[in-house]
Amino acid sequence: MAKIKQIFAYEIIDSRGYPTVEGRLQLDSGVEVTTSVPAGTSVGKYETPEVRDGDAHRFDGMGVSKAVQNINNLIAQHLVGLSPLQQKEIDEWLFQANVANNNKIGANAILTVSQLIVKAAAADLKIPLFNYINQLYKTLFNSQITIEKIPTPIFNIINGGKHANNNLEFQEFQIIPSSSFAFSKSYQIGVETFHELKKVLEYRNANISVGEEGGFAPNLSTNTDAFEVINETIGRKNLHLGLDIFLGVDMASSHFYKGKKYFVRSRPDPMNTEQYIEFLMELIKQYIFLLVEDPLDQDDFEAWAKLNQILPKTVYLVGDDLLATNKDRLSKAIDTKACTTILVKPNQIGTISKTLEVIDVARKNNFNYVVSHRSGETNDSFIADFAVGVQSDFVKFGAPSRGERVAKYNRLWQIEREELKI
Repeated sequence: MAKIKQIFAYEIIDSRGYPTVEGRLQLDSGVEVTTSVPAGTSVGKYETPEVRDGDAHRFDGMGVSKAVQNINNLIAQHLVGLSPLQQKEIDEWLFQANVANNNKIGANAILTVSQLIVKAAAADLKIPLFNYINQLYKTLFNSQITIEKIPTPIFNIINGGKHANNNLEFQEFQIIPSSSFAFSKSYQIGVETFHELKKVLEYRNANISVGEEGGFAPNLSTNTDAFEVINETIGRKNLHLGLDIFLGVDMASSHFYKGKKYFVRSRPDPMNTEQYIEFLMELIKQYIFLLVEDPLDQDDFEAWAKLNQILPKTVYLVGDDLLATNKDRLSKAIDTKACTTILVKPNQIGTISKTLEVIDVARKNNFNYVVSHRSGETNDSFIADFAVGVQSDFVKFGAPSRGERVAKYNRLWQIEREELKI
């Protein structure tokens, strides 16, 4: 097996116009791979921190030259001469080095290197990246995931919350094609519905600019207005809600939770937790959601468990900020029955091995998992292969627009067409 010859990192600009880290790894066999990592706008407090420069005179303090230097000056020299097949050992060293340095190496630095190791191994073995990730999971956990499908896409077609400058508290208003469809059909439905939504917003004189994740950011008054517009759009496409297509929502509720109250414009007064759960149940009954993400504050496991108990069993209750791709928080959610599904974001935990470990805990406890992008993305399609390799229930890559989003959807389409041939 080839050995690592060189690792080199540098800054690039992400989809929000801020720097992020890209790295290049060369093996002594001549194989060379590159990868880049995303960053979040809505960042949960339990995520492994990324490292930013904090220099107000350069990129408004958002530069990542420190993370780049950590790779080039601290990490690279320790990995030269190792085999890229040593993923577990390398990832553990990266993780522990970051912990020992009080997270000052940064999740953005260690994830860049971790992804490079995965890509280098797959390239040197001359197998598709998703296949290698699938084999890596089996090697690490002695458990086989059979690759049978392309995960069903969740399209974020209206942006609110921190992802848009409008009146909508909820962060993502989603459509989800039926999982009975092939990915190519689901993708087509998502694209066509997205364009139809633009027409609906135009005749309503609503803003058709897009937010950070590619969805429209209309100047609607309330969250329910957004759901009504989407329902109208679905009807115009002659799609059957609850059969061909479903609704989803990422509420990112910690964003509008202050002083133990939930502030929603459509309600005259702030709501306590009990009142807010009643409000959520009214919404869920009215719009028949398939998926509800982060409906409650990220620290209130008890309230999550109460909601989970009364939710229809057909609804995926998804923890993102609540769980932060963290094995211990996932285990607590399983024990307390706080939710049914975890959103998986590799940069929340920092290495691919740690991410696979979280997925293993989920699988062994019959817990659903959704592989997700971040608001600050690049054109790297790594997580598309990752989602196929681990057979995620769904994928969440944003709207079917903007290059950094469709790069990932297009990779799934390519895998379906050229490699799985399903």
